Amino acid sequence: MVKKIKIEAIIEIKDESHIDNALLRRTLTPIGEIESCNIISQFSENFNDRKEENISSVDKSVSEVEHFINDANKIYFGTLSIEERKYVAASILKSSSITSLKDNANFKDNFFQTLTKKFEIDSEYVNTLLDQEKDPDVLETLKSKFLEGDLIQMFTFIWEKILSVGEEDDFEIDLIENSAEKFGLEKQSINDTKKIGNERAKIIKAISAIEAGKVAYNKLKAFEKTVLLSLMLTECSRIDGKISSDDLALLKNIFSDQFNISSNVMTAIIEKKFNYSITKKVEQVEVYREKYELVEFLWEKILSSESEINDNEMTLIRKWVRRLDISDVESEGARKDVEANLNP
Repeated sequence: MVKKIKIEAIIEIKDESHIDNALLRRTLTPIGEIESCNIISQFSENFNDRKEENISSVDKSVSEVEHFINDANKIYFGTLSIEERKYVAASILKSSSITSLKDNANFKDNFFQTLTKKFEIDSEYVNTLLDQEKDPDVLETLKSKFLEGDLIQMFTFIWEKILSVGEEDDFEIDLIENSAEKFGLEKQSINDTKKIGNERAKIIKAISAIEAGKVAYNKLKAFEKTVLLSLMLTECSRIDGKISSDDLALLKNIFSDQFNISSNVMTAIIEKKFNYSITKKVEQVEVYREKYELVEFLWEKILSSESEINDNEMTLIRKWVRRLDISDVESEGARKDVEANLNP
């Protein structure tokens, strides 16, 4: 059972110390997964003081990101939360577009739409970011913060966000490619990051279709059903919200060998967090025959693969099947039905 706690604290710090959300998250993460955190500077019990402070909260958020970037010796992609990645990505795209943002009003409008719609960043934050004085040295400062591997992961993430909403847009494609070039990525690396980002975007779109609930789970498209199975197996692997390194390796093998989802792409599934149990929802919504068809689909993926599943993988699959309220005997029956269809 997962417990949630809310922590409220008033901390007195030295004037020269800088405490931001990123630092707070890193400090508290050993306790458990942080769903949200917020720092209110110049704390006051007076309501009017706090109301006036909230008016400028957007400016402070932009300032916090700037402080984080400037104070960091290196920015490591893996240590950033998904939310933090969005804001760092916005700074990357802005820093490589300073001239266009200054001289081209249409470019600025399109850039605003990209950050608000594709990255889902608050419009007030974006306006504040774009209205800041354009520092000509910010590009070189940001470039110095990334190792090549982290930079590649960051641009893969940027492609993922851009391509997971709507269709490809020429403005956004040019924006990312030009930005990647200014950050020193070679053409081949740019193409590779776009390819992986696009594959992740397909998974994000599949998850959106699953969450929309407009189609019965057993009637989803084949790729969407594969993503659904992946989400449920991932959920079955979590203990207290976390996945052990052994279980992560197990999922990696199943995704790669049975579902044809590469390790570079599976991140989009592993990082997805629901505020409910997707497996329980499927079990409750679908009738027996529909759940049985999902089990058949799983066996079809397994039996069509050139790789056989091992005992540990089979244990995870049985765990998932039982959570659907399908017995081992019924699962074996589904396997035989699929085997008969594949080998008439």
